[in-house]
Amino acid sequence: MQYRPFGKTGWRVSLVGVGCWQFGGAITLNGKPDGWTGVSDELSTAAIQRALDLGVNFFDTADMYGWGHSEELLGRTLKEIGCRHRVYVATKVGFWHDAEGRRTLNESRDYIVRACEASLRRLQTDWIDLYQCHLWRTTRWMEFLDAFETLQRQGKIRFFGVSTNDMDMVDSFNSRGNLAAVQSTYNLLDRDAEREILPYCRARGVAFLARSPLARGLLSGKYDASTRFDPNDIRSNWLSPDRRAEFDRRMALVQRLKPVAERHGFRLSQLAIKFVLHHVGVSAALVGTKTPTQIEENVSATYLAPITQEELAEIESALVSSDADTAAPSL
Repeated sequence: MQYRPFGKTGWRVSLVGVGCWQFGGAITLNGKPDGWTGVSDELSTAAIQRALDLGVNFFDTADMYGWGHSEELLGRTLKEIGCRHRVYVATKVGFWHDAEGRRTLNESRDYIVRACEASLRRLQTDWIDLYQCHLWRTTRWMEFLDAFETLQRQGKIRFFGVSTNDMDMVDSFNSRGNLAAVQSTYNLLDRDAEREILPYCRARGVAFLARSPLARGLLSGKYDASTRFDPNDIRSNWLSPDRRAEFDRRMALVQRLKPVAERHGFRLSQLAIKFVLHHVGVSAALVGTKTPTQIEENVSATYLAPITQEELAEIESALVSSDADTAAPSL
């Protein structure tokens, strides 16, 4: 496994980190699926173990993933293996739900401090390496900063970050100059981060975590326009009438990209990860995984030669020829 510096923290993190959303399983939010099916605690634990075996040292979760179950499983697994001091654990705060299963935004300083305590208990740890605002947008960012700085002084978090695709949010969270990391969507189908967020982070020494490098599986190469998802899986929302056209458009792009990978002798998922890691501003690619085999496939991309100019030219040609030279909206 290769490692990169993580902004101003002094850490060196694995090129591939594990996104732990899937480990939370299926949940319902606002009457729609907001989690993942096809997971089990046994497979999730085995996937974490295999990731550690392969040298992965960065795990990203959130308190809302499975309403805490992802944190619980990750914390229990790391404790049983006895490797907490060898890995970096990131989690997030801001989203929760009410008694009717509707999404709530929790932005007060006191709530954030209490939520951190709950995450520490679920993770079975004394500290969180990277604590992130999970809200895409908030006007109460100063309360987040106050809470984060309080938690830093108490030794409960080491650094803080923000998970967003909004440049204004990034700038606000760095208003005191101590933002450690930004997590944004970045993949072959959504390159909007290249415009402002990636250059901003690189210029200021802020680590950048590439979220969804496989576009929630679309860039795995396993799906096509005829694919149907489990109705309890969040990806089934793509097939709703108001989103179906965008799904079909993206699948057409995937079909244009697959031959690029095949011509060079590797899978589309490997090309997708290589593409994300090619950008000098990316600290790590956070790839969701359900099984040990999937983590092996994801990590294998880091063993391949870096992406070439020829491959980049072919990618650009495939995207431009599909009228996709501008960033697609995030699914």
